[in-house]
Amino acid sequence: MSKQEFSDVKDPQGYPPQQGYPPQQGYPPQYNSQQGYPPQQGYGQAQYPAGSNVIVTTQPQPSTLYVTKPQDYLGFSIFVCLCCFWPIGIASIIYSCGSRDAFTAGDVNTAQAKASTARTLNIIGLVLGIICIIVGIVLRVVVYSTAVVTTRSTTYG
Repeated sequence: MSKQEFSDVKDPQGYPPQQGYPPQQGYPPQYNSQQGYPPQQGYGQAQYPAGSNVIVTTQPQPSTLYVTKPQDYLGFSIFVCLCCFWPIGIASIIYSCGSRDAFTAGDVNTAQAKASTARTLNIIGLVLGIICIIVGIVLRVVVYSTAVVTTRSTTYG
């Protein structure tokens, strides 16, 4: 085809081809509702014949796993160390800090095990501390009352 033949051909929309270019072939014409053509229908559900097996596959959805931080009992450990029974309190502080470190490293099972050990040590330290305080009070009362009775008897005697 020569340039003269191209200039006589118009595309489906009615525009003349550009100079030196052949008209585009194979594209469907674009309709407009003002020309009286029905509007294009949207894409709907595909209709499958009855009895056909339709398999629908979906992409696996990413799941989010939220892990709660186990309680490390560090405050309880410090209380036991300062107010109750300091040797066991120091050990429970070490396990509490180990629990925090394990959770930070991502080892939740070790963090829970160390937190459980810290809790057990805290309870033992609390009980021993209360027992020591009671024994100390009893000894103070007994020794003081005995010392007062002894000094009175030697002074008046």
